[in-house]
Amino acid sequence: MNQPMAACMQTLKNPPEGTSPAIVNSDDGEKAQLAETLRKGQNQSLEMIAKGALLTDILSHLMLLIESQAQGVYCSVLLLDDDGIHIRNGAGPSLPAEYMQALDGFEIGPTVGSCGTAMYRKEMVVVSDIMSDPLWEPYKAFIAPHGFRACWSTPIFLNKDMLLGTFAMYYREVRSPGPDDLKLIDVATHLAGIAIERNRKERELARHRDHLEELVAARKAELVVAKDRAEIINLELSKTNAELACTLNTLSLTQAELLRRDKLAALGSLVAGIAHELNTPIGNGLIVASTLAERTSDFSTTYAQGLKRSTLEKYMADASEASLILQRNLQRAADLVSSFKQIAVDHTTTDRQEFSVAELITEISQAFSTPMRQQSIQLTCDITNHMQISSLPALLSQALQSLLSNCLAHAFEGRDKGSIHITAHYKTDTSTEISITDDGIGIPPHNLPRIFDPFFTSKLGAGSSGLGLYIVHNIVCGVLNGKIEVESVVGSGTTFRIVVPSGLQSDALN
Repeated sequence: MNQPMAACMQTLKNPPEGTSPAIVNSDDGEKAQLAETLRKGQNQSLEMIAKGALLTDILSHLMLLIESQAQGVYCSVLLLDDDGIHIRNGAGPSLPAEYMQALDGFEIGPTVGSCGTAMYRKEMVVVSDIMSDPLWEPYKAFIAPHGFRACWSTPIFLNKDMLLGTFAMYYREVRSPGPDDLKLIDVATHLAGIAIERNRKERELARHRDHLEELVAARKAELVVAKDRAEIINLELSKTNAELACTLNTLSLTQAELLRRDKLAALGSLVAGIAHELNTPIGNGLIVASTLAERTSDFSTTYAQGLKRSTLEKYMADASEASLILQRNLQRAADLVSSFKQIAVDHTTTDRQEFSVAELITEISQAFSTPMRQQSIQLTCDITNHMQISSLPALLSQALQSLLSNCLAHAFEGRDKGSIHITAHYKTDTSTEISITDDGIGIPPHNLPRIFDPFFTSKLGAGSSGLGLYIVHNIVCGVLNGKIEVESVVGSGTTFRIVVPSGLQSDALN
C-alpha cells in the first residue's frame, strides 16, 4: 500500500469564526478534571520512559491521553527512518490498523499527506478539509473509506535540525485548530520527542554493545590463535636455544683454539719483526768489526816488517771510522731494544694520582715547541678549565708524546707548514676525551686498519720501527682501560681520539 497521503497546509494562529475549540467544556469543574487527567497522564508517560518501556506502549499511552482531552480526535505518531527518507509506523491506537499499516514505508516529500509534507518541510501542516485540499486530491479514495476530513501534522524535533517524526490529529469533520488544540499539540510533541530520543539512544547503545561483543569475541579468537602460535613458537625457540647452546659451546672451543693460534702467530710476527729490526744494526756492526779485525791483522804484519807513518795514519783513520760506525749501530740496537721493552708496558711500578690535564698537556707542548717551530707547525689547545682526572700521568704523557711525534714525522710530509689542535673535555660523568687533530696529508684508507699493528710503518727503512702507535694502543687500551680511535681524510688531516676513565678503579690497574 505504497500510496502517499496528500494534505493541504494552513497555519492558523487564531481560529476562524464559526470553528469550535478542541476542548468543548463550559463547566469549570470538568476543565479542572481534564487538566488533572492530563497532568497525571504526562507523569505516567515520563515514568514509562524512565522505566524503559517499549516505545510503542509509551506512544500509544500518550495518544490515548491526548484523545481523552478532546472530543472526536484521533491521534498518531509517525517516525522518520534513520535514512531520513521513509516513514515508519509509530503509534495510532484509535486509527484503523489497515490505515496505519499502509503509511509504513512512504517516502516523505512536498505533497505527501499532512505527515509526509510536515516531515519534508519541517513545519506544521494544517489541513482543515481533506476533500477540498489539492494536496489530498490524488488520495481521496484512500482516505474516504475511513471518514477523516481534517488532519493536522506537527514535526517532532530532537533539536532544531534533527527531525524525529510527526504528531497528527485527525477529525471526521472539517476543522481547524484552536488554542486548546495547540496546547495539546505542544504537550504531545514534547513527550513524544523525549520518548523517541530515549529509544534512539537505547538502540544506538544496543548497537554499540553488540559491536563491542563482536569485537570481544573476535579478540578472544585472535588471542586463542595467538596463544596457539606462541606455544608453537616457544617449542621452536626451545629447540633453537638448545641448538644455539650446542653451537655456542662449539664456538667457544673454536674461539679458544683461534685465540691460541693468534697468540702464537702474533708472537711469531713479533719475534720476526724484532729479528728483522735488530739484524740491520747488528749485521752492520759485525761487518765493521770483521773489517777492522782484518785491518788490524794487516797492520800487525806491517808493524813487524817496519811501520811507516802513512800506514799508521791510515790505520788510525780506519779504526776511528769503524768505531763511529760501531757506536752508531750499537746505539740503534739499544734504542730498538728499549722500544721492544715498551711493548709490554710494566705499570706495576706506576702510581695512580690525581692531576691537571691542562698542566700535563702544557708540559708536553713545551717539550715539542722547538721541533714544531723548526717545521713551522702551529700548536693550539682547547682544554676545559680546572679539569682534574685520577689516572697514570706518566703513561698518558708517553701516549700523547708518541702521538705528537708520529704527527710530526708523518702528517706534514711535503708541506712547509701546518697546524695541530689538542682538545680535552669530559665526555661523560666518568670519562675524559683527549683529541689530537692535524691538517696534514692524512692517512690512506687502506692503511687505517693497520696503523696500530706492530712494526707497521709507512717509512720502512727510514729509521722508523713501526712500534710507536702500537705502544700507544697498548698503553691506552691495556693499561689506562680506555680506547683510542682514529679518523682521517686524505688531504685534509687526521684526528686521534683517546677516551680514558676520569678515575681508574684499582682493579683496572691490576
